[in-house]
Amino acid sequence: MKIGYNVNNSISHPPHPRRAVPANLPPGAFFFLMGIFKKSLFIALVFSSPFSSLLFGVDDLAQKIADLRLKSSAHGRFVNELLANDLEIDPIKVPFSSTIDTEPLPPEKAPILPSVDLPTLDSYSSENDQAEEVLPEEVSKEVESIEQREVGSVPQSTETSTVPASDPPLGTEELTAYEDLYAPKTPQRRIGYYFGPFIGPVFPDDSAVRTGTGKLGYHSDSGVTAGLRIGNDFGATRIEGEYGFTTHGIDDPSTGGSGKVQMHNLQSRFILEKTIGERADLRGGIGLGLSFIDKSFIGKNYDGVGFSYDFLLGWSFRVMENWSIHMDYRHYLTAAHKNYDRLQGHVVELSAGFDL
Repeated sequence: MKIGYNVNNSISHPPHPRRAVPANLPPGAFFFLMGIFKKSLFIALVFSSPFSSLLFGVDDLAQKIADLRLKSSAHGRFVNELLANDLEIDPIKVPFSSTIDTEPLPPEKAPILPSVDLPTLDSYSSENDQAEEVLPEEVSKEVESIEQREVGSVPQSTETSTVPASDPPLGTEELTAYEDLYAPKTPQRRIGYYFGPFIGPVFPDDSAVRTGTGKLGYHSDSGVTAGLRIGNDFGATRIEGEYGFTTHGIDDPSTGGSGKVQMHNLQSRFILEKTIGERADLRGGIGLGLSFIDKSFIGKNYDGVGFSYDFLLGWSFRVMENWSIHMDYRHYLTAAHKNYDRLQGHVVELSAGFDL
């Protein structure tokens, strides 16, 4: 006797845990179902996308392209015709009337003016005669004086009336007030060329003349110097040249002899200036030049030419915009010569500078 039994394959052969289908389905059933789903989805997307019109509407697309070409060619012909013809632009004309409207106003808009009876010339003269008869003598004289003043104040003819030559031109007062308002309160320094004279006392040192046997000393008295200079002011510096004449007396107390010394100087000078106020400047400089010296002592002449030097320290003051005054101290000295010893001394100098 056979006993029927069923073998449970699920127990002896358990399904793979990744299988998502029952064990009784045939192999490959899952992949088959997935393929059908993907194909269906692709077909739906293709038919619902905008590209379906390109795939299934080729004739419509060709028609649209042909219409676009026709429109483009028509536009090109229109543009060519516009460029071939000359462009004419009519100017904008503004209505303008050169005449004045002189038409009278309508009656309802015209103003109503009162009518006045003007006296004639005859009536005016007769009234004046009557008034002269009625008015007393004093009143008539006062009226005549008033009429004369009125007639004198009114010009008889506008053609012959002219402005008196003494009256200033129009706008002169305004220009003067403007210049006074913006003019500087203190004189301004001018830059450029200038010239001026100078003068001052000289206090020379003692010196000597050279004779064939030796030196003969002398005592120098005070003297005077004067001259003229011209220069150029650059702002903080000056360069100037001058001609100066210096003279002073000499004597020998031991012998009682006397004489004098004369110098003609051609000098150039460089000056530095420092402003110390609105008008005042401090100045210092150095000079170099030539001296033509002539000494007459005890009946003999000792002359010669040599270099000369000086050192300047002073003060200047601007009086006006175009001129100033200077007070300087100068120490001068000359080179020695075979006929005399070196000369040197002190000068207190007062000078003026006039701007060109």
